[in-house]
Amino acid sequence: MASDNAKTALLCAYTLACAKQYAKAEGLILSDTELAKTPEAMDLLARIRVEQGDPAEARRLWQEIQALHPEHKPSRVALRNLGKPSRGGLWKAFAGAGKWGVLAAFALASLLWVGFFLLFGLTRDPAEAEPDVRRVTDVTWAGIPTGRDLAALGHWKGQAGWAQLSSDFFADPARSAHRAVLTTMVAETLGIPESRVFLGTAPDDAPEGQIRVELYR
Repeated sequence: MASDNAKTALLCAYTLACAKQYAKAEGLILSDTELAKTPEAMDLLARIRVEQGDPAEARRLWQEIQALHPEHKPSRVALRNLGKPSRGGLWKAFAGAGKWGVLAAFALASLLWVGFFLLFGLTRDPAEAEPDVRRVTDVTWAGIPTGRDLAALGHWKGQAGWAQLSSDFFADPARSAHRAVLTTMVAETLGIPESRVFLGTAPDDAPEGQIRVELYR
């Protein structure tokens, strides 16, 4: 059974996928060895592959899940529907409706230790299935934030459900200790648990040493 940290990361990955931020969702999954081996994470990666136009890789992932976890129903259903035209012909893997609703519902259920899966039908309306996920804002710092920087971030206290820190700054081993410190500082400033603050990778065009904080709710 996945740890609480892995479950929290999975929920975050589902949220990113719902917002169509597939690269970030995949990066978060692959950064955690424990999480990446779970059937739920592999299933999410397969669905991302479908969205990216790679049904062959999606099929391979779902087949791997079935080989390792034959009791996993979502992957079995997805394999059965892969390649079938849906109503309107828009999705060839499965009707685009409930796919993210299914995933988000499962992630939330796992996080709360609920012992069952909430499975949506494959022909629901996407607007009905997707949760209300909105990015509040993003803030960029030149380096480790000063007290004034954090005070400005405090303006968003109570408005952000979680934050992602995107930076290559932490890749330097000499600065790795700053990760835990900054995670704590951001969590306390926003009034959210540290488990809701995630470390990501800076965009390719970001200046070296720059830290970007993306706030979501």
